Amino acid sequence: MSRERPESTIQVHHRGDRGVDGILRLIELAGHDGPLERMLSAMCDEIAAIAGADVASIYVREDDRLTMRGNCGFPGSAIGATVLEVGEGITGLVAECMRPISAAHAATELAYKHVPGLGEEKYPVFVGVPLIGAGRAIGVLVLQRKQRPFTTDEVTLATALGAPIMLAIERRRASALRSARLAGAPQIGGTVLGRAAVVPTTTALASETVPIDPKRALARLRDDLGRAIHRLADAAEPAIGAALDRFALTMCDARLLERLETGDAASLRTIARDYARAPYRLGTVAEAAEHVAEIEELCVLLGERTLKPGSIWIADRIGAFVAIAAVARGASALVASDVVTTTALAIARAARLPVVSDVAGLFGWARPGDLLAVDGDTGVVLVHPAPNDIERLRHAR
Repeated sequence: MSRERPESTIQVHHRGDRGVDGILRLIELAGHDGPLERMLSAMCDEIAAIAGADVASIYVREDDRLTMRGNCGFPGSAIGATVLEVGEGITGLVAECMRPISAAHAATELAYKHVPGLGEEKYPVFVGVPLIGAGRAIGVLVLQRKQRPFTTDEVTLATALGAPIMLAIERRRASALRSARLAGAPQIGGTVLGRAAVVPTTTALASETVPIDPKRALARLRDDLGRAIHRLADAAEPAIGAALDRFALTMCDARLLERLETGDAASLRTIARDYARAPYRLGTVAEAAEHVAEIEELCVLLGERTLKPGSIWIADRIGAFVAIAAVARGASALVASDVVTTTALAIARAARLPVVSDVAGLFGWARPGDLLAVDGDTGVVLVHPAPNDIERLRHAR
């Protein structure tokens, strides 16, 4: 007996649905860098459109005061200048009682506080919802319009729209706690703003048990080599060509390839360690030191999975092979807590990558994905730079 297939009820919500698009945009904005007030004002634009409000304002709690840090509908001069105490006005009452409050005509309420020059008397219909984090109000979202009181469903919507705002504010506060200005040795000039990508050590790889596909990993490195050769084609320095040749020859090392066949990420450390021991057995320590370091870098590059284009690569030490991969994959800068070798510097210089070395405390402050500002001219590395530093760097670039 045949069965009829039920009609599909799947619906793909394509672009054009203002509510869905707006909420997705809010979530995207919550992860943006740059001045807080600019980001929150952009969120207010989206919220006003989604909620059908004439005015949207975001107040951020700073000590026991609520400061307007984002707005759509009022003059731009109100941002940063409109300040209320917690408990002051209807907005302050929202923060104090940590519950949504609405009013059909705000100015007639006893809790209302007039703010000269704001012009809010044109928008008497009011709803404020608390932005709650860690059990306390960290801010207030206020929506206003000229007529038609906010319904219960609209108050629920406004409360839900506060979630991305809380995410944005808390993310900024967490970043500020880990902001740092680190000093290093300038090597190659240029200013860059980007996300940190950590070049792992073989010791770090040893903690992983994820199998690696040797053929795929080697194919990726061969692609890296091809791109690096293309991007460094005009480099005249002999050391660069020699490093590229060593990279190619190392990937043809039969003993290395044989050991990789049954390896996982953890075994790469063993391979690197065995190569490091070989010079001591053969009595050729001085001659083989650079080769050993490059084998270790190659093992790291075979096992890592997080070095993305456009990121700022940070490492304990940066040698020629890491520099080649960085050029191939479009890294935006190189930062080391220790040395950057002479050959690696030559490669980075040919590719115009800013480089800073000898950065004390680098791994005490910077983590994968952190926002970094690198100034190769002065050797300064900013971890989670302040908004004004971000603006200055973007303007300089």
